[in-house]
Amino acid sequence: MTPVRMWIGLVLVALGAIGILEATGTGTGGVADWWPIAVIGLGLAAMVGRRRVTLGPLVIVALGFVLLADQQSWTDGDLFGPALLIVFGLAVLFGVSRSYGHGRGEDSSFAMFASTKVKDRSEHLTRTDATAIFGGVTLDLREAHIDQEATVDATALFGGVDILVPVGWRVSMTGTPILGGFEDKTTSNGFLPPDAPVLKVNAIAIFGGVDVANRPGDAARTQDRTSDRVS
Repeated sequence: MTPVRMWIGLVLVALGAIGILEATGTGTGGVADWWPIAVIGLGLAAMVGRRRVTLGPLVIVALGFVLLADQQSWTDGDLFGPALLIVFGLAVLFGVSRSYGHGRGEDSSFAMFASTKVKDRSEHLTRTDATAIFGGVTLDLREAHIDQEATVDATALFGGVDILVPVGWRVSMTGTPILGGFEDKTTSNGFLPPDAPVLKVNAIAIFGGVDVANRPGDAARTQDRTSDRVS
């Protein structure tokens, strides 16, 4: 069981227990007012599961702290602007503004309230990540090369992440959908040799979607569905 799935299960059990206590009049002493801690824990669990700090889970943690501060009335001021600055600052620190060239493919692609398309031509792709928050990211890996295995950490929060891969790659997708989903739409998985390059996709889809496809047309349809979910 992944840390994200375990955390979600614990949160659901806790919420159910709190609901029962409230319904029976036992009361929980305002415990329910601390629900944003569940959002913070989700981001932390995602980092533990990926065994690295990536932008998507960091944004979830930051969102959780903003919601917690608002819920507990720790400040009377507007936290949205400062929180947005923090998110963009994290994006810069984690290499969102880097150019994609012939490196090892360890950069990040990020979109918030917008859409972006990134083409990665790494000669030795090992790891990269893509984050879409109220927006869309298309990560094109069709000109990249995998020696044996590579990983993409994809986070879609009220948005969509589409990953384009060449025919001949073996795709392995894992993750946790929360009122969202992820899907492998590649067409060659059943006819690949045993030594085919492997792309592992770790997906977190919260009111959004993460899809892997060989053709841009499939990715476009994915973003259309994501827009429908958000609206």
